[in-house]
Amino acid sequence: MTPSPRVVIHLDEREKAALALRNTKNLVEGLAGAEVEVVAHADGVEGLRSDGANVALMDPLAGRGVLFVVCENTLRSRNLSEKDFPGYVGTVPSGIVELVIRQAEGWHYLRP
Repeated sequence: MTPSPRVVIHLDEREKAALALRNTKNLVEGLAGAEVEVVAHADGVEGLRSDGANVALMDPLAGRGVLFVVCENTLRSRNLSEKDFPGYVGTVPSGIVELVIRQAEGWHYLRP
């Protein structure tokens, strides 16, 4: 039996948030059972905020099990908190470290 693919999606540009989310939707729909994590840092966190246009894309993905995490280093540097994001968005101490860890664990890396 082939294990389900695990994919980490790197988001560091606000302008690419909608593209990354559409790619994530296509991935989830095309690869049944895929485990997907979207890691946002730098300007990418802005594309996942609660008051942004991308929540309509994020909500159904979260409902399908996609994990969303934002970088705590970035939040501190921008005076943001978890409250600025939908409740299903978690945090990691460092977005870059999270990407490296996931790749070391064998996750496939995607950067739209």
